[in-house]
Amino acid sequence: MKLSTPAAVAGPPTAPGVSLTSAVSGPRPWLRVLGCGIAALITLAPVAATAQTDPATPTLTIGPLEFRPKLTLSNIGVDNNVFNSATDPKRDFTLTASPDLEVSMHPGRLFASYAARTDFNYFRTYKSERSVDRSIVARTEVDLGLLKPFVSLTSGHTSSRASSEIDVRARHHPRLYVGGTRIKLATRTAIVLSAYRAIETYDEGLNFRGVDLATSFDSRTTGYESALSLDLTPFTTFTLTAAREQQRFDHTPIRDSDSFRIAPSLTFSPLGLITGNASVGYRRLNGLDPTLPDYGGLVATGGVGMVIAGRYNVSTTFTRDVRYSYEESLPYYLLNAVRGTLAVQFVGPLDLRVTGGREGLSYRALTDGPKFGDDRQILYGGGAGYRLADRLRVVVEALAIRRTSERDAAREYQNNRIVATLNWGAIN
Repeated sequence: MKLSTPAAVAGPPTAPGVSLTSAVSGPRPWLRVLGCGIAALITLAPVAATAQTDPATPTLTIGPLEFRPKLTLSNIGVDNNVFNSATDPKRDFTLTASPDLEVSMHPGRLFASYAARTDFNYFRTYKSERSVDRSIVARTEVDLGLLKPFVSLTSGHTSSRASSEIDVRARHHPRLYVGGTRIKLATRTAIVLSAYRAIETYDEGLNFRGVDLATSFDSRTTGYESALSLDLTPFTTFTLTAAREQQRFDHTPIRDSDSFRIAPSLTFSPLGLITGNASVGYRRLNGLDPTLPDYGGLVATGGVGMVIAGRYNVSTTFTRDVRYSYEESLPYYLLNAVRGTLAVQFVGPLDLRVTGGREGLSYRALTDGPKFGDDRQILYGGGAGYRLADRLRVVVEALAIRRTSERDAAREYQNNRIVATLNWGAIN
């Protein structure tokens, strides 16, 4: 489970995202394109609002308690390169079973929710890759009229790959604590003030390419965030967020940094034609050690979906931001990632879909010297989905994954998979 800093509107952490800087060069074209895009999204968001079903609808209600159980069976198929190897790839049958339960209650002015998820990861031959991953999210808020204080906890124990850079499934334990309050200024305007503490720890003795992952990643991050939120329409909220962050590493203080970021964002109601959120802004990262290079520039994150003409469903995720690397001499990289899926309603409950995605990892050296080269990963494929019932859906996809590296051919790999996913409980 991956953790992110709290959302500006005091909701769940935002989805990962990517930059679009390659589309337009220079700040002025960027502003024109961004302005036109925001205007179009605001205009379209309320249209055909009834096209989506409210995902907050509980499956079961008992007194004040609402239950939303889910079950996902994913990665059902043969993994042709279990270890992401450049040579001699290993094949295995895989399956992940993920039961998920969210319980919430809303007595009076109090709202409380608790969600727990477990991932049972099965590999038939390579038993070392099997794992049981657990995560919880707990949140409480109190509506006091003008004030709405809240606290939340997110905690995980997982062996999933921490990023596309790391090819081993290493046990790590992310935690995120958030506290703050929402202050209502007017009918459609509010300020959100919050503080958060994120902790990342790895089990001892886990190595990747000769590097101890606990040494590279064990860290503590403290952040403070303020946000101005404005409801533009019943389905669209604009937020301007400013945040300061301090990240301190337990074993490698040379990586310590302070960050400042400011970012406008749009959040779309799940009941509208457009859903999700999108944020594009500026981040300044200052290394405390003079050998750690600074970064200042565009960052972006989001996940946006759209229903077109009631038949075409487009979903995207994108990210552009700094990520720390496991490598000692290349402490961080600039991640640019984007992924999109187009699903077309074909006949009745059957839809056909195509998927594509790209990630680029641009590394920075400690001495801020010459560029060391990028890693790139490409994903593409297609498949079909079939809705068996209102809350039951199956998807089968053929996917091709390729990673290339300008600095280390041993990091390159390819994998072709046909996988199935079965979702029960989620409305989609």
